[in-house]
Amino acid sequence: MALDELVMTGILESALRQEGVTATWEQVIAPVLVDLGSRHSTTGEYIEVEHLLSAVVSRCLLAVTSPQAQFSAGRLRSPVVLACAPDEEHTLPLLVLAAALAETGAARLMLGARVPASALAAAVRRSGARAAFVWSQTSETGDPSWLTDLATTNPALQVVVGGPGWARDRLPPGVPFASSVSMALGTLLAAASH
Repeated sequence: MALDELVMTGILESALRQEGVTATWEQVIAPVLVDLGSRHSTTGEYIEVEHLLSAVVSRCLLAVTSPQAQFSAGRLRSPVVLACAPDEEHTLPLLVLAAALAETGAARLMLGARVPASALAAAVRRSGARAAFVWSQTSETGDPSWLTDLATTNPALQVVVGGPGWARDRLPPGVPFASSVSMALGTLLAAASH
């Protein structure tokens, strides 16, 4: 709340070193973000705190592994593809998952925000991915109808979705919803290893 970027960075770097990405996200970062959201909904304030924290978290997660490490010999043969749903702009959960995958040594291909369905399908095809994760933060981006085509045209692909935006009752068969980083990580690693 004091907008102390150095203290925020120190706490996060320490937690990431000592506890790892998944535990830091689930036990430190996510609860703080939820609390900030609650405070904002009550007071209409603290957006600047959330933006600063998100920026600090992003920088700390990117520092978990160097981008070059992903491209070492043979590691990109079958990456996990990470993407936001079309028109979705919230990428912080993808950064968390990318860092958690990097921590395990798994290759990942981070496509980021607002990924068109056709671009995700092309990335999966061209990379030979066996697993893909798609994030939706808002109901405006959580229409799962396009996921059926992705799964149908790539039968060896395990698509996993996460985020509060998905219409979970309309997810295609075989597309699990991951309610946590731990769950997403386990499902994606299992699919990528087959």
